[in-house]
Amino acid sequence: AVFTVVGTASAKTIVMATDKAGTLYNATGAGIAKVLTKHSGYRVVVRAFGGPDAYIDAMDKGEYALTAISSNSAWFNYNGKTKSKRATRNLRILRSGAGALRLSFVVYADSDIKTFADLKGHRVTSDFGGHAAINPIVNGALAVSGVSWSDLTPVPVTGALDSPRALGAGRVDAAWGSLGMPAVREINAKRKVRYLSIDGSAKTLAELRRLVFPGVRLVRMPALKHLGLPEPTTMITSDSYLLTNKDADPAMLKAVLKALWDNEKELQKAHFSLRGFKNATAATDVPVVPYHPVAIDFYKSKGIWNSKIAAANAALK
Repeated sequence: AVFTVVGTASAKTIVMATDKAGTLYNATGAGIAKVLTKHSGYRVVVRAFGGPDAYIDAMDKGEYALTAISSNSAWFNYNGKTKSKRATRNLRILRSGAGALRLSFVVYADSDIKTFADLKGHRVTSDFGGHAAINPIVNGALAVSGVSWSDLTPVPVTGALDSPRALGAGRVDAAWGSLGMPAVREINAKRKVRYLSIDGSAKTLAELRRLVFPGVRLVRMPALKHLGLPEPTTMITSDSYLLTNKDADPAMLKAVLKALWDNEKELQKAHFSLRGFKNATAATDVPVVPYHPVAIDFYKSKGIWNSKIAAANAALK
């Protein structure tokens, strides 16, 4: 049985699982929850965990109704490519958005580390125990840049939030992080930081998709000095998902989908990580987890579920 909605008709509550406070996906989930609570007829409560590894099995069993998560984390868990090796095959996409995560290594602005090659011989965050999906993406970014862990001094951290904190504490010279991450912003307010640019060629993208997962994208970000991009910088990204369980209450899902669709502008303003959650991209052409049938029907009714998206979704096992 799936217990995702509790309460009376006048006070129905949905629990959304997210990453820990201070991470981008916690903020993403909180933004979605705010819009849904206002417009869906449900009160959405955010419950934070140490990382997807701490809640994804419970999500797969239907103990939580929703989660905001990166497509790479979704793919690794859905396919059992995590430490637990348990495939969470009950996960389904409700809505997709352009990646909230723009990823790379972050260093202090005055560091002598200017490129990925310059990381050699330096202390770099590694392991990411609470986020099994981070390791492959970091490994892939290093590999396509001609850097191996034997060239570095790995410093294990327990998750996404602990990586930039290690930089702030002086334990590393470079930390894997996402653009605009609250923890990075806190460091940047005290001492300016800078993100490293990765090669943006089609060859690099193809290799990253082979090494990491099929949904990897590369994005060329404009200069955003206040966020640590003094010049245009190529970063790794992927779609962001709002996931549910395959057995979740259809009436609840319809209410969620409608609330987000009808309040697109408000959703995008809820947090900067939600700016890519446009109605036009709610159905992605590179899904790495299947869409929920309720979502498919909804997007068909809105005219955005096309043959390319349908074929990509049908190809998923």
